[in-house]
Amino acid sequence: MTTATPDRELESNQGRVQPTAFEKAGFTHSSWSHLPDLTAGLRATLSEYLLDSQIKQVMDACAFADTAHLGVTRKSGEPYIVHPIAVAEVLGNMRLDTESLMAALLHDVIEDTDVSKEEIEERFGQTVADIVDGLTKLTVSNDKNDNKAATLRKILTATLNDPRVIVIKLADRLHNMSTLAALKPDRRRAIASETLNIFVPMGRLVGVNEIADQLEILCYENLEPELFKRLHDELVQSTDDRLRAKQHWAGEIGRFIAGHHLHGTPICINNDITLYQRFLNEHADIPTLLHTHAYEIELESIAECDQFAAVVREHFLWSQLTDHIRNPLPGGNQALQLSLSDERGRLDITLRTQLMRKAAQLGVVLGDIAPQSSRSAIQASLRNLGELIDKDCATNTFDALLDYLHREKISVYTPDGDLHELPQGATAVDFAYAASLYLGNHAIAATIDGQPCPLATPLSTGQVVEIITDDLATPNPDWLGFVNTGKARRAIQQVLKASEPTDRLALGQQALSRALQLYQIDIQSLSDDDWLGVLDWQHLKSKAQLFEKIALGALLPQMVATRLLTHLSESHGAAVAESSLHVNQSNNLIVGTDGLDVRYAPCCIPILGDRIDGHLTRRGLVVHRRRCPNLKHELNRHPENVVRLHWQTATDTDPRFPVHLKIDRPITDEESTQLIYLIRQFQGGVERLESLEESSNLSVLVRDRNHLARLIQEMRILLDFPRVTRFGV
Repeated sequence: MTTATPDRELESNQGRVQPTAFEKAGFTHSSWSHLPDLTAGLRATLSEYLLDSQIKQVMDACAFADTAHLGVTRKSGEPYIVHPIAVAEVLGNMRLDTESLMAALLHDVIEDTDVSKEEIEERFGQTVADIVDGLTKLTVSNDKNDNKAATLRKILTATLNDPRVIVIKLADRLHNMSTLAALKPDRRRAIASETLNIFVPMGRLVGVNEIADQLEILCYENLEPELFKRLHDELVQSTDDRLRAKQHWAGEIGRFIAGHHLHGTPICINNDITLYQRFLNEHADIPTLLHTHAYEIELESIAECDQFAAVVREHFLWSQLTDHIRNPLPGGNQALQLSLSDERGRLDITLRTQLMRKAAQLGVVLGDIAPQSSRSAIQASLRNLGELIDKDCATNTFDALLDYLHREKISVYTPDGDLHELPQGATAVDFAYAASLYLGNHAIAATIDGQPCPLATPLSTGQVVEIITDDLATPNPDWLGFVNTGKARRAIQQVLKASEPTDRLALGQQALSRALQLYQIDIQSLSDDDWLGVLDWQHLKSKAQLFEKIALGALLPQMVATRLLTHLSESHGAAVAESSLHVNQSNNLIVGTDGLDVRYAPCCIPILGDRIDGHLTRRGLVVHRRRCPNLKHELNRHPENVVRLHWQTATDTDPRFPVHLKIDRPITDEESTQLIYLIRQFQGGVERLESLEESSNLSVLVRDRNHLARLIQEMRILLDFPRVTRFGV
């Protein structure tokens, strides 16, 4: 039996009791317990879509689980079987199949009892046993993090074999999150944080958005209780006013539909998740949120959706349209989304077909019934998840999964219409390797939407990319400076390492020569002193070793070129041409930048924890936030000068980064004093505080992104929840 991890606090037991007189007499626990009452709701749900014989199979699994968990109670004092039944009810409402329901009822049996996988297989079949085994936690050491990483890798692997595994896990986590009140506050926060960082985005990736929405709201309730309660109370207090407004707008939309001979009926939908997201993540103000309403209009076809959107946009110049039909979101969520706003409020209107609506709720559960575009998006996500699995190191898998889940993604297509999901900032080379190893290794150029483009060109959602190949072509080290995916990087490095030593020397020299040519410098013009400076920087003895390191992908030629340029500028007394915010307080904050002049861009003001890229210049490396418009402009003009950067996981210093904030209301003198005191309590620094007629500007010093987020949340509570915006995208 697998030993349970500390997370079992959610379903902890008080120890197994001795057999009762009933059991000694031959009665099973389920034959005399309250099981029929506990399963009444589940039976009613299943009777709506399963045959009697199938319901009996599910109830047999329930009785087996009930007996296996005999004498076990949850923290709340309820019999343990209440939890598996609740999980099965969630799945029953999604109309999942019999095997899924049986596995849900048995999902903790291997983990918490003496029942083995073989026993489950013998009684309920191999498929059910495999799903239950995939959901069973692992204990590989005494380290909680090692166990968590190993368990997540196991769940991920099992999900790729059978996606029902992750759906059951999400339903399991949903019930656990709804019963956190029995745990201590620190445990509630830890579980909510894990859920928000891992299971909510996983739910969106497989398209199970209803569960993901419910999980996300429960996470906010436990992670930000004061902010959550404020918006919740406001929503409750304004229920009647919001109901009248919803009815008014539904009537207005209905009259608009009839007046323009369109089809469909507006149905008001619950937009709580959107309101909480905007309030907690985007710092939107409460009055704006209270005047935001959402409607869904179900239409017969994509053509009708397009027609409806065209008529609305023709009559409302202040409307915005987002097309997720042609470019589905990760998880296959398809719709046309219209946002209409004026001084009276905001309307969010979703246009989709009935099948699209089901796909947005059930995602991977629909299988072949789902629209082709939805299936393609989910399959692309599952392929990418498969690329993350490191069979030798569960921790590597865990880290790669976290990075993947929280990166912005784009959808790009082959000429045949096959969808590939790539991270924001991916290039044509990344696409080539995503499509096939052959295309990547032999790529020489690309066409994007029919136009010839360099392989370094960054891609955008919806583009159609065709890769041009040559059987004699091979990857070159330059590519490592702009590729964005681990798959492309590993494939390139593998080819480079397999090349002949003499070929590697030539490759390295050619790559550095190309990097220098961007600055109109001939590699042959470099002096011995120039070479000595760069060799000392890398602790190497010869140029051959330098070229070898470049050819193997261990050192970017762009970085070497920048180092050489810095040396040349210093030698000739060149002035600094680029403006930057300040010199890095430590050479150890960013991976791989030792010995370079590192500066932070004043346009976006990055801080520790932001997702960052670097712009290589004649005077060193300028660090930008990844979404900075100036960086994107440089990426489009000279992608070879932009390199992917990562912060060190730990530093020897305690740096402070400047951040400029706008608060959407003036601040009184008394509030200013309270605000400064609050910031100092949170070990931040105040550089400037300026109150204007309608807003206030605040400049603070913080440690990192998390420090800033916590500070902003506390500031909003202190100042009665105004909108707070960070300058610099």
